[in-house]
Amino acid sequence: MQILIIKPSSLGDVIHALRIAKQIIDNIPDVFIDWVIKSELKPILEVSGMVRRSFVYQRAGGIRAYLSLLKQIRLQKYDLVLDLQGLLRSAVLLRCAHSQNKIGVADGREFSTFLYKSIGESSRKTEIHAIDRLVPFLNHLGVDNWNRELPLDFPNSQISPSTHQHVGEKGFILLFPESRRQEKVWPHFAKISKLLNKNSSHCIVIAGNNRDELYPGTIDLRDRIHLAELPALIDRAKVVVSNDSAPLHIASSLKKPLVSIFGPTSAKRYGPYPQNSEQNIILTAQEKNLETITVEQVSFAIENLYVDNPYYPE
Repeated sequence: MQILIIKPSSLGDVIHALRIAKQIIDNIPDVFIDWVIKSELKPILEVSGMVRRSFVYQRAGGIRAYLSLLKQIRLQKYDLVLDLQGLLRSAVLLRCAHSQNKIGVADGREFSTFLYKSIGESSRKTEIHAIDRLVPFLNHLGVDNWNRELPLDFPNSQISPSTHQHVGEKGFILLFPESRRQEKVWPHFAKISKLLNKNSSHCIVIAGNNRDELYPGTIDLRDRIHLAELPALIDRAKVVVSNDSAPLHIASSLKKPLVSIFGPTSAKRYGPYPQNSEQNIILTAQEKNLETITVEQVSFAIENLYVDNPYYPE
């Protein structure tokens, strides 16, 4: 069965889609998946080990790059095309693909739903998890006995020699203090880092994109980690602490002990999945104000994962 999935971005949403794709592969014989992806996110598909061919979507390339992408897709034939992005530009790609079966998300925007058969919840106001908006695709394909934890393993992700030189062989607590939107950033990561450095027997590793001088005494890997090695780094961690950001979703898919911090966004919609897993502790700010989540609360959550979590790796 030849399937094309159109889901160019963002990283967290691509992780959600990969979790659904893995259940398709695990439950339907002889499935081959191609994927439309933004160039900077292509490495996450490569390390997933699930995608046969990636078609690179270059938004900055303008209409010429878009038409080139469309032409590449037109050269293929598919048994099924899925638009999991739900925008006009993704729906046009779906519409032009050679396939008799074209389906997409029911909550699509920009009139995209007029171009495919809609699957799932149509109202964006319905308070359900982003992954639960994709689960109906499994039902539509007759996949009933799917793994409710929707795990991933990223078999091709490896820590680079330079990263290994920094983190060594021992376990560590991994902090992700960033998010694409500043209002989602918990402001006390430097304080929790200092406290953990003082009280924990484990090294503290900081990951992200933007370096500063706020984390003395830690292993600061910000701006040093390639996307392809990020899942392997997360998998090595004893506990992960993250804002609402893509690393949270990678950690969740790997079933890692995870403290997730939510303020203005809804943990019910965008938190770790499934949310009743024993390896998850979700801290939600009062009145969406992240200042109300204290360092002591985060420290206590990390300690609880150490003591009580059956998934905690020894």
